[in-house]
Amino acid sequence: MNTETRQAALTVAARATGPDDCRTLLSMLGIVGPRPKRRPGRPPVDHGHGDYRTYLKGCRCDDCREAQRLRGIAQRARWSQDPSAADRAGHGKPSTYKNYKCRCQPCSKANSADVAAFRARRRAAAALGGAA
Repeated sequence: MNTETRQAALTVAARATGPDDCRTLLSMLGIVGPRPKRRPGRPPVDHGHGDYRTYLKGCRCDDCREAQRLRGIAQRARWSQDPSAADRAGHGKPSTYKNYKCRCQPCSKANSADVAAFRARRRAAAALGGAA
């Protein structure tokens, strides 16, 4: 939209009584609005409560939390069935020990260090009178 057309559209919009009036006046002048920058996406779908997708959208009700918890359990079970998944995730990390149930020496040591650090943080917080 060039400068003159934009100025005309703004003038019409300032004097129109409502959105429909503005569209009518602009169409009479042969001015069409700018094209959207991108196509609209898929329409939103309401999966309802008790679905992990509703949890991912931000709902934290008990049903949605439970659905997300069960999804995580199922996902970790799938990961533990595939030994190559731990290789792809990388060894020597506490997450590989926990999520992929890898019990190799590097993963076991990493998990032990993670647990020790967690316990040290909890002891330090308890000594200060707070909870971690």
